[in-house]
Amino acid sequence: MKTQSITFKNPFKLIQLFRNINTYGKEEKSFEDRKDKIAWKPIQSASGVVKNDVVSLPQSILQQPNFEHSDLLIMIDDNFQQSQNVVYTEEKNLCFRRNSLNKFDFLQLKLEEKIELYLKPGYFEVGDPPRSEFKLCELEKDKPISIKINGKRDFSLTGRRARTFVEQEYIFHYLGDFKECVVINDPFPIHVKTIPSLVKTIDLTKTLY
Repeated sequence: MKTQSITFKNPFKLIQLFRNINTYGKEEKSFEDRKDKIAWKPIQSASGVVKNDVVSLPQSILQQPNFEHSDLLIMIDDNFQQSQNVVYTEEKNLCFRRNSLNKFDFLQLKLEEKIELYLKPGYFEVGDPPRSEFKLCELEKDKPISIKINGKRDFSLTGRRARTFVEQEYIFHYLGDFKECVVINDPFPIHVKTIPSLVKTIDLTKTLY
């Protein structure tokens, strides 16, 4: 297993993101019909890991623009297997810079003295009803926060279709600041990750008809 050690000029912030996305039709509108599918489970992860204060990342991270100049890195692990009928990034690692847009899915990260998380909802990312853009929270080290949101859609990217419903939960865990990482050539070893205990939940879900 070949590895490459990389030292950053400035420390980077590292976030573990656990993501749960479920799109469904009217046949699963009852929560009882889908509760087992959306329940959080241990995740077989290949997005990266922190062990003994060492950050290990997959080789694919090198394809990210300005990787070695990033101010913040995200490791994304999904609690679903099949592709979902909603717009979301399929990459397992994201690299962000200070003073950049830093938008992904229905969210935006702003890096100042603190890490600020903003809601940036769109129809194809969330659905109806429309939500306003606003600051959700600040991310603090070792204080995991859950963001929940849902919506409904009558149109897809290719045109009109049967109504679908979308429910999403994003759990952000700010792991700390690091100056070095180890990049491991493919295949990246699998690590089992479990969902952390939450400090706070921001519930933006609405009753859908």
